[in-house]
Amino acid sequence: MNKVAVVNRTNLKNFGSVLQVYALCVAIRKLGYDVEVVWQSGNMSKNFDMRPNKVFKTGMKLLRHPSLLWSTYKTIRNVKAVAIDEGKVKKFDDFVTKNFVQTLYAPDEIEQVATSDKYYKFVCGSDQIWVTTTLYPDPMMYLRFAPKEKRVAYAPSLGRNHIPNYNKRTLKRYIADIPCVSVREDEGRRLIKELTGRDAKVVADPTLLMRSHEWDHLKADVELPQKYVLCYFLDEPNIDVKNAIYQYAKKKGLDIVVLGKLGEIDYPTNRIYQPTTGPGEFLTITSNAYMIITDSYHGMLFAINYHRNFWSVERAYTQFDQSSRQQTVLSRLGMENRYVKSNYNFTDDDIDYNAIQAKIDAFVAYSMEYLRTSLEK
Repeated sequence: MNKVAVVNRTNLKNFGSVLQVYALCVAIRKLGYDVEVVWQSGNMSKNFDMRPNKVFKTGMKLLRHPSLLWSTYKTIRNVKAVAIDEGKVKKFDDFVTKNFVQTLYAPDEIEQVATSDKYYKFVCGSDQIWVTTTLYPDPMMYLRFAPKEKRVAYAPSLGRNHIPNYNKRTLKRYIADIPCVSVREDEGRRLIKELTGRDAKVVADPTLLMRSHEWDHLKADVELPQKYVLCYFLDEPNIDVKNAIYQYAKKKGLDIVVLGKLGEIDYPTNRIYQPTTGPGEFLTITSNAYMIITDSYHGMLFAINYHRNFWSVERAYTQFDQSSRQQTVLSRLGMENRYVKSNYNFTDDDIDYNAIQAKIDAFVAYSMEYLRTSLEK
């Protein structure tokens, strides 16, 4: 009765998605529990989710709300347009195999296991698992398969600044049925308050619950230039951001290491590096960067965790603003000036990480206390 199940996917090829699941497992172990990741077997574990109930409900929602057809088409088109780097896939898969304890259950089996004594609690978190605009709010991510008293939500993200009418009733019921609810952004807390009347706690992303030295044993070797600016973008930045990166790198005499989407930039090609990376290589690249410029939430968090100089750039969102995640963390740490939306001028302004770390430690202590008391209930 001391085993806790973290319910989330480990098969996404996204640095933050994988590393936050790992960190949540570590945090729960620190509280004295055994822990493993739990997910469904079959096509859900292979990024090909064709559950009959999901297909039916998604189809019905599209019939009732035909205006959603275009955005759904664009999402599918964008996903299919992304080329799969087989080397990257292997690095992610190897990392998960080596560093996770994970059990996959058949859909009918997981409900039986949940009602048994095998797991003391089930914890969902902490990526964008409660995205409000989804066509199918996944019952797995709201722990619907488990008894209510076993459900804990640690820092899930709602991912948007509004809840569309077509999801309000479902999300209200799903969230109301979880006794312990926390989120990782202020917008999420506001939305849950408006929807359910509940005051959700705002807690730290799991990756901040581990200090930088605790990540070091997971690093992987990667060939890097001696001194570089890391440019990690999930959406290709605009021309003004690219020009500012060029000016900064040229002035400082830095090479550029690219993760994600940077696009064309007017810089010598022999000074631009695009290594094949998994989570281990990501940690190495981030921790050794002279400067980090990123639109990624977790790119920003690891820059802070490793006490790197960084700038968090407003992401060139294709549809929905998700900036509350960055702004919530930066406001709590007194680093609002590191978030830029215009007038890009990347400089080496000093960051007082002694003062910042004290604020991180306080935020982490608050978050760990929430997790401890939630698991003990």
